[in-house]
Amino acid sequence: MALILQQNLRTEGLIRYELKKVYGINSSLAHQICDHMGLSSRAKVGDLNLSQIEKLTRIVTQYYTTGSELQRLTFQDIQRFIQIGSYKGVRLSQGLPVRGQRTHTNARSARRRSSLPF
Repeated sequence: MALILQQNLRTEGLIRYELKKVYGINSSLAHQICDHMGLSSRAKVGDLNLSQIEKLTRIVTQYYTTGSELQRLTFQDIQRFIQIGSYKGVRLSQGLPVRGQRTHTNARSARRRSSLPF
């Protein structure tokens, strides 16, 4: 296991796929970061040397918002919607779908998210 960006990544895993474990980095973003660093598509986490790990960390922290900072910003956005009393904030505080989905059926995932502390 290698600790990169406060996330334990498997050393035998491909870097392009292991980067997706970091909160806020999806598949296309992981490929874009690896291409920017010049890593091959078959590069593994264990093959990275210390300078490459530092460069990877510097690129991600400089250009992208990830991890607990992204979670904090998302929570602040939700709190702002609730505070200003917008329709979206009201729906978020009630634990209902926000973007116009039906509620007669199929609103289970939105109601499950309502357990978040607001």
